[in-house]
Amino acid sequence: MYTEKDALKLMKKHASDDDAYEGVMIHTMAVQKKALEVADAAIKNGHDIDIEFIKTSIILHDIGRFKYPPGSKESIRHGVEGAKILKEEGWPESFQRVCENHIGVGILKKDIEEQELPLPAKDYLPETKEEKIINYADNLATHNKIMDENFVVERYRRELGEEFAKRIEKFHDEIHEMIVGSKKL
Repeated sequence: MYTEKDALKLMKKHASDDDAYEGVMIHTMAVQKKALEVADAAIKNGHDIDIEFIKTSIILHDIGRFKYPPGSKESIRHGVEGAKILKEEGWPESFQRVCENHIGVGILKKDIEEQELPLPAKDYLPETKEEKIINYADNLATHNKIMDENFVVERYRRELGEEFAKRIEKFHDEIHEMIVGSKKL
């Protein structure tokens, strides 16, 4: 069984320095708080959610940021880098998947090819309820602040276009179904 304590030790081990560690952890704690709120609502709505997995995997979701920090040319690679680190450290594939698939609401192979993204060409999509909750919370978190869904949709619309904004809206509807049983909160 892997725990939050194990995850924190691994983050410290891979952090380039204390400032980088603190920067990643400030964001991570905001994501964790929001994800646990969503998970609690999903549980109250009758879903079976692995809270301990969410707590632990969120700590690790941005471990690849130490090599590919925000704003770097290949920042989008931090997810695959995180999965690589966890694989090398012997962590289960379920944790690796969180790292690899947490960017946006997933990245499609066609996105990689069309945008010439610096990623191996395949689909990176959240599949489990836990992965989806983590993606949702991560998308709402800008550094240590939780933004509303409209902000996130408009950001995607502005940065990536209407198709991506619609993907985000559809993803938000899926989360709403999980936590309240209807598409809109």
